[in-house]
Amino acid sequence: MRRFFEEYHKVIGVLLLTFVIILLFSTPSMIFAKSFTTIGTELSHASSDETLVRAKIDFGSNEHMRAFPKEIGNWWGTDYDTKGIAKRLGADVLLMRAYSNPDFYQPVFFLVMQSYNRSSFHPPIVCYPALGYTIVEEGKEEIQVQDVSWVEDPLYTKPWNKTGISTNRTLSVKKLVVVKESPDGTVTERRVVLYYYVKEKPVSNTVTMIRISALAPLDGSYDAILEICEQFMLDTLPYMFEAQKKDPSIISMLFAKGPVTSTIVIILALLVPFAIMFYPQIRDMQRRKDMRRGRRL
Repeated sequence: MRRFFEEYHKVIGVLLLTFVIILLFSTPSMIFAKSFTTIGTELSHASSDETLVRAKIDFGSNEHMRAFPKEIGNWWGTDYDTKGIAKRLGADVLLMRAYSNPDFYQPVFFLVMQSYNRSSFHPPIVCYPALGYTIVEEGKEEIQVQDVSWVEDPLYTKPWNKTGISTNRTLSVKKLVVVKESPDGTVTERRVVLYYYVKEKPVSNTVTMIRISALAPLDGSYDAILEICEQFMLDTLPYMFEAQKKDPSIISMLFAKGPVTSTIVIILALLVPFAIMFYPQIRDMQRRKDMRRGRRL
């Protein structure tokens, strides 16, 4: 073992030095966090528009979901009976609620659905056709988030923020426009649907979908209904999420305890790998020192 150490001391020292440097500039969450949560538009894979978040509620608990606020600003919700619906949709947790607002003529329908198995999950592009609807439009919608109260405060709202990140940020969601037709081809119903997925990474197979929809005029523009859905989606965000907190690095946490303490800890941490790298030189110096001391005696 000693021979191995003497032969590879430089490699061991460099590896240990690299580890110490990485550790000092890492954050506690990078070391100890087992998973993280994102919201995005794709179910089967990660997308470039995903956002790191921290959930305020437990999407995997029916009890927690039933306790989700019925009053959100000027919106007031009424629950649907979901007995039997969850099984048909392949959902383990399901919340269905209609929210009304005196400022808008049309209610919105709010759905939160979670499944512990993605293979049994029924996304809207599958669910609506199964219910007799035809998808006439499919795409993405970029929603401007004006109220950033759910976003990490120091990064987005402090006047001394030097990152250049705007207080307006965009939330990417999936959009569908679906219709239901009578046997003679007459459109009897049209809906605007917005939805996104909440996913735990990297190993969890659990997926949650947040869906908001509303009835639209049978023909013509549906822009007014789309705006209502977008506004309600924005109103729900602060009740469900807060942005992933930006942890300070370990080295900055050390300096926060004081320059003397941090300097001593950092020097001691760096001395160990350097001592290993220069072990033969240190050993020979010590031997020569001991020999000189022996001669004097």
